[in-house]
Amino acid sequence: MVQINKSQTVRLRDNTSLFRVAMVIDLILCQIGYIAVPSIVAAVCIFFWGLSLFMREYVYSLKIKEVKHYKLLIAFIITNIITIMIQGYDRGMWESLGMVLNMPLIFFLYYGVHTEAKTPDGRRKIYREIYVLSIIMLWLSLIINILSLVSLYMVGQSVSYYFGYLVVYENRFTGLYYNPNLMAFTSFCAMFCCHLLWQSDFYERAAGKPLTKRTRALILFSAGMNLVVIFLTDSNASMLIIVCYVITYIFYRMFGGRDIDIRYALKKGIGVILLFVVFAAAIFAVRLGFQTTATHTMSTPEESANVFEDNGDELNRITFEHMNKNLDSGRIKLFKQGINVIKHHPIFGVGKGEITKYGNRYNDNKMKYSDFHNGYLTIFVCSGLVGFGIFMTFAALSCKELVRTLFSVRPIIRGDIFPCIASFLTAYCVYSVFERALVYDVTFMIEFFWMVLGYGFVCAQSCRTEETKLSDNKGIIIDSE
Repeated sequence: MVQINKSQTVRLRDNTSLFRVAMVIDLILCQIGYIAVPSIVAAVCIFFWGLSLFMREYVYSLKIKEVKHYKLLIAFIITNIITIMIQGYDRGMWESLGMVLNMPLIFFLYYGVHTEAKTPDGRRKIYREIYVLSIIMLWLSLIINILSLVSLYMVGQSVSYYFGYLVVYENRFTGLYYNPNLMAFTSFCAMFCCHLLWQSDFYERAAGKPLTKRTRALILFSAGMNLVVIFLTDSNASMLIIVCYVITYIFYRMFGGRDIDIRYALKKGIGVILLFVVFAAAIFAVRLGFQTTATHTMSTPEESANVFEDNGDELNRITFEHMNKNLDSGRIKLFKQGINVIKHHPIFGVGKGEITKYGNRYNDNKMKYSDFHNGYLTIFVCSGLVGFGIFMTFAALSCKELVRTLFSVRPIIRGDIFPCIASFLTAYCVYSVFERALVYDVTFMIEFFWMVLGYGFVCAQSCRTEETKLSDNKGIIIDSE
């Protein structure tokens, strides 16, 4: 019988890497039908574990001061607390308070991961964490996607579920997920993890073994399955984040670490813009092809019907296209509604839990969602001009530091995963214009972003260290000559 002594229990309890990976993976499972409820219960337990970790690792030891721009992050949290106090007791206060309690986790345990990587051993530990997370994402997404595709061809119709619909929702593929947008974004993140694993230097450094052809084949297969799933979900926002990610990565490969003049930058810049347009058109055309092919492979109209159990709609063949033909999917209307709320509460906002209440009050009871599907607008509405200004200052300073590091290191450093992470962060910032994807939610989407942001600073530190070593070695060679 295996016995776990007290010291082992303490090490597990204080293992921040274990917390981060466990929380992110569990939040993926919270999106899966029929196991969502137990996963949510587990997430609550992990959440309070995270709060205890935050108090021990960052508050009691004063490690919070080592987090980059920590004063801005604390000021943002205080701003949200003031907003709750101004609004007073209300039913929505509890949701707003829950968002405030989540902020120490995303700001310090996820983003603050760079405080654990100040030494070579610390950086190796974090690189190992990234590797483990990427491997889990590869296999988990592969299994879920295969089961989802099987459910599509075996069931072929919408299955009513407490949180939404499974298999198909409004002609969009959801599989085992209860929301097609969540399925698409999670699949993109799995593709991103596959790209990390594809970097041979990183893989060998973190796994302690070379990247074999067999492993490369598995990575390609998993990435391909995720891309097919994204096509069938018909998520325009996820298509946009893929295009932005690829173009940003190509842009870095063209300009990163090079001494360039204005003529070269202008010439290549125009090329990148044209490439963006061509690639965007191509990937949307490929998506249409996959949707058409999938439609024809469904055996019969009856077996591939999109049936909604709650409204008795007639059988309609699945086309894997939005039933809502508006390109903006109602986001322009949501933006206008958000502006109407800001006009009445411009300084400290209304708080996350009060969006529906004030949205209906100032928009003739036409507020359809409790969010604006725009991460920046949501921050403005929830925390006002004060909170929005603090957050954007933090974002600008973080962006400046990462970009400076990204373009200052030599091309030889490119074998690191830093360019991949920087591309993800850039694409995500664009994606946040169309999704509720920055602060006010306890979902896989939010937690994963802040964890990758923290990884970005770890990789930036690693790149600067490698650059310094190269410079020192070059200086030694010159001196010896």
